[in-house]
Amino acid sequence: MAAAPLVLERAGAGNVVVTAGRRLARTLRFEYAARAWARGRQVWPTPAVLPWEAWIESLWEAALYSGSVLPARLDEDQELLVWQCVLQESPEAAELLDLPATAQAARDGWRLMHAWRIDRRAVEAQAGEDTRAFLGWASRFEHRSESEGWLEAARRPDYLAARLSAIRLPAAVTLAGFDELTPQQAAFLEACGRAGVEIEILQTPAAPRGKAVRVAFPDRAQELEAAARWARGLIERGEARTVGVVLPDLERVRGQLEEIFTRILEPEALLPGAPRRRRCFNISAAPPLAAAPVVRAALLALELDRARNPIARTGALLRSPFLAGADSERMPRALLDRQLREWGVWEVSVLDLRRRCRDPRRPCPVLRRALRNWSQLDSSLPERQRPGAWSRDFSRLLEKLGWPGERPLSSDEHQAVAAWRELLERLARLDAVAERISRSEALGLLRRMAALTPHQPESEPAPIQVLGVLEAAGLRFDALWIAGLDDETWPRPPRPDPFLPLALQRTRGLPHASPERELEFARRATERLLASALRVVASRPLRAEDRELGPSPLIREWPEVRVEDLGSPEGPDYLRMQAAARRSESFEDPRGPALGPEAWSRGGSRVFQYQALCPFRAFAELRLGAKAPEFPEAGLPPQDRGLAVHAALEHFWGEVESQQRLCELSGQELAEALERAAQAALARLEQRRGKLPDRFAELERRRLVGLLEAWLNLERERPPFRVVRREWARRIELAGIRAEVKIDRVDRLEDGRELILDYKTGRCSEKDWEGERPEDPQLPLYAVTYEGTPAGLAFARLKRGKMGFRGLAEGCQPAPGMESGDLAARLAEWRAALERLAGQFREGRAEVDPKRGDQTCRTCGLWPLCRVHQAELPLAEEEEDEAV
Repeated sequence: MAAAPLVLERAGAGNVVVTAGRRLARTLRFEYAARAWARGRQVWPTPAVLPWEAWIESLWEAALYSGSVLPARLDEDQELLVWQCVLQESPEAAELLDLPATAQAARDGWRLMHAWRIDRRAVEAQAGEDTRAFLGWASRFEHRSESEGWLEAARRPDYLAARLSAIRLPAAVTLAGFDELTPQQAAFLEACGRAGVEIEILQTPAAPRGKAVRVAFPDRAQELEAAARWARGLIERGEARTVGVVLPDLERVRGQLEEIFTRILEPEALLPGAPRRRRCFNISAAPPLAAAPVVRAALLALELDRARNPIARTGALLRSPFLAGADSERMPRALLDRQLREWGVWEVSVLDLRRRCRDPRRPCPVLRRALRNWSQLDSSLPERQRPGAWSRDFSRLLEKLGWPGERPLSSDEHQAVAAWRELLERLARLDAVAERISRSEALGLLRRMAALTPHQPESEPAPIQVLGVLEAAGLRFDALWIAGLDDETWPRPPRPDPFLPLALQRTRGLPHASPERELEFARRATERLLASALRVVASRPLRAEDRELGPSPLIREWPEVRVEDLGSPEGPDYLRMQAAARRSESFEDPRGPALGPEAWSRGGSRVFQYQALCPFRAFAELRLGAKAPEFPEAGLPPQDRGLAVHAALEHFWGEVESQQRLCELSGQELAEALERAAQAALARLEQRRGKLPDRFAELERRRLVGLLEAWLNLERERPPFRVVRREWARRIELAGIRAEVKIDRVDRLEDGRELILDYKTGRCSEKDWEGERPEDPQLPLYAVTYEGTPAGLAFARLKRGKMGFRGLAEGCQPAPGMESGDLAARLAEWRAALERLAGQFREGRAEVDPKRGDQTCRTCGLWPLCRVHQAELPLAEEEEDEAV
């Protein structure tokens, strides 16, 4: 990337060079320094090269030094907060869904009015409801600014233009990289000219003809990969020192682009622990400061609450590398995080977390001390204070927690920490416009400021620059690739201002106001890009999702070539480079150690279920103890709701015992029995999860009572029975597998035979008992290991709208919905299948073989261990997604 020689000559002659953007200004300063160094100079004056906004600010500073009395200058954060306060006090405040975003949009509309010299009376003449609201906000903003003696950025050029005679102005100003000037900018330059400043606007030179080609790709990913390979080939062959890649929609595809360019251009950076080196490419669309990991950890730590911390926040803090003791206590903190998830805790207090840090099985003394110090400071803070005081206290709270951690920070992390401290200083500067605010309000301001602040670690100029269209203004390259020039992306769709009348915007030719305006801008920008390199390639994808795309109308006349004609190298990507460099011996090892003859298998019926679903899951989870982390949900997860139903039915049938007694109960007696069953279930649930909130417990009690009442209506329709077993735990042995199982319920029928029931609150089907790999072999396992032959076995499905019995019985129908069949023959089939699965588990069979491909893997969670995603799996049809 290089700057035009004429601009550098003007900078060397002492002119003030004003650029359209920050990147061009930085490039010009770097190029100037490189030229001075190449000429043997060791010291040289810094050229006055500034973007437009910085030049206006420098003139404001000059006016202050001249002794002029000026209004107080509002910075970006202060101005946005004033707009937000104005909106909050307006009659429309209650109707605004996102007040900060609306304040930002109003600020942008105000700036647009002044930049394009739009008279308020013209706006009022065409005002609709939204515009009238905006004008009311603008009047209040202007009135408050004047009464407080403030002046925001939108009106500073006009204010300075009337006072240039009192300012020491440069002799000459050169403008570079401007596709167009706003009326406000043009008027300010005219005022400078009248004050004796020589103004020069460098125009984009006409583009040489015949140097640009276009090429198409099946999709966006292949387009970006081709651009990366093309740039790499030019640099490696020495055909170019600087290569530009320009995208009209860079911010939208930044993540995908960075992944592809890193894989193609810097594959070694993907290796764990790879040292940081000078990068060969740079992406201009900086992510927000809030996305930097160390800043994200700081914002998360400031959300810590003494009483209530969601498990997601607690887990993120426990796993954060940016708190005190994060390295030395990494394992016990990870174990604590896992334990909290397994217990089903969805909120944790700081005091409870401190107690759990004392557990000798996973001690975290450093974290416990940090939380104690944090608690002492937190309890002393006032409820409301000025933003500057909150800025200081936020730093103290983070210090108590040991942020940014004990390990040495990388260069990028150091820069992010420095940017964070500058952010806290900006928060303190809000004292000039803000009163006393609460802690949550201050943290909300800080979070929004971090989200609106672009942050990109500084680095040396790279030979490959990835830029947006505006950022490429004024830059020159040896070769340029313009990506994404399809008919949907270029020209961009209109994006008119939401508060100014649309007809007025189109009449005055405001940016983004109409398709014609966007086409004209795109035409000028395309001509400028054509003039910025001797070799230009324009590309586009042929499809986006399910839509076919055509070429942009601005490149339809360019000659089209094939990708092979571009000379892009087909170099190996990261995975292929690994494969080519390795020396390895491959062999299949689908077996683990066999089970000993006296071993008990944990997992009960899951031994057979997991072995059928995927042998690796059975081995990893039931032999190795591997387990995917839990993710507690708001409210009760399906598993706990099912356990509550089990507990309620166990208690109910413990009291009632038989269908005859059920039918004899009066309405009042039944209601009381159901109430006792629901209360018993809630008590059992609270033993597992801890105290439930009162309102939540009441809702769950009502759910249980209603569900059981509807279910018992079905139980009344059955032939007589007596419940003889409830949650019956027993030990079984089958084909050398010893395990403990629990049968939900056993009913004794009139003929003395017994029916095995399994409660289900989600999906269930007799088809899950079929085949050599039955997906739900629980009931068949109970039946084949039962003492004697049962009369039948069935699912008892307790799900509103889908209640009923589903199962198989021999020579009778003990419940509606069950089928009659040859149970003895089915028992023989099930025994053979289960013995086969038992033998495989006992032998240590552990191959990765999901029964139904990706459908089976979705319910597992062990894919990081088995790496099944690297294999080709068949796609399974979607099924009803229910909690079982």
